[in-house]
Amino acid sequence: MAGVMFHTSFLQDSIKDLDAISDEVRLENGVTVNKWRRGVIEIIPSSVTEQTKHIVLSSGVHGNETAPIEMVDQIATEILAQKWQPECRILLIIAHFESMAIEKRFVETNLNRLFADKDYPASQELVIAKKLKQDVARFFEGTKQENRWHLDLHCSIRSSIHYTFAISPQSDHKTRSPELIEFLEKSGIEAVLLSEEASSTFSWLSSSKYGAQALTLELGQVAKFGHNDMNRLAQFNQTLIELLQGKSLSQTGSLKAYQVANSIYRQNEAFEFFFEAKLPNFSSFELGAELGRDGEELLTMPVESGAIVFPNPGVELKQRAALIVKPCQPEFVDGNWSY
Repeated sequence: MAGVMFHTSFLQDSIKDLDAISDEVRLENGVTVNKWRRGVIEIIPSSVTEQTKHIVLSSGVHGNETAPIEMVDQIATEILAQKWQPECRILLIIAHFESMAIEKRFVETNLNRLFADKDYPASQELVIAKKLKQDVARFFEGTKQENRWHLDLHCSIRSSIHYTFAISPQSDHKTRSPELIEFLEKSGIEAVLLSEEASSTFSWLSSSKYGAQALTLELGQVAKFGHNDMNRLAQFNQTLIELLQGKSLSQTGSLKAYQVANSIYRQNEAFEFFFEAKLPNFSSFELGAELGRDGEELLTMPVESGAIVFPNPGVELKQRAALIVKPCQPEFVDGNWSY
């Protein structure tokens, strides 16, 4: 039972910052669960081989994105209750309890912009980012690059034409394998954005530094705990469990692909978008359409068949205020999905 490690559950004990009943539990099925620190547990299958996947499942990088947190908590509960047996080594992460407490994305600054190797101003989020970077380094140490995965689970602030979608970050490694794309297709993820711009997100860290099959996954829209429509995420959740069980993911789906054609970064205090605040992600604009203004500069749609994703005029200066994407037709070239 889950109680052998936690008083209530992985999530509830972590929220309360309780010491675990035991920091290491070996289950009857041979699975070992280790608590590394608050909000971080490692799950080791009964047998680890050269083919074993090492999968980071992170949630709560933004504190108000609750559906992924509930999903990660449920995975921990089911594994501890031996409802199913993982064949992968897993690192389960719930990241940002301070922002969860105030039901906001962050306290001082966006945690998901702090994973590049550069100096950042001091903040609560920077402390968390440094710990998460140490966790990932420890988890991937001694593992084969081709067996490393990282799925960073999020929710969108706004509604979206694609209810679920993924962002595949830039990497110099082959991080878009056939198995990763099959996972997206079978899990019902509707679209994927292929970025070729160096970033500073959590999934980009794993993709660029460790060569992991890494994605940022947007699973619906932000809601309070207990108010997520988990039925709409049931296919994703089931496929995720099948991945952790080591099952075959072979499937042809209707995944739509976009390339990131441009990024809009806020340069001035005087910054606005001209479209309505509730405009859904992936809304399209004609070439040359006026999107907004950054200081004296008029922002226009720079590409044909272009759409806007993650528009947020309130971001901090120098941070990304929107992505401009357009459809593309990727193919596998030397085992890597590219366009």
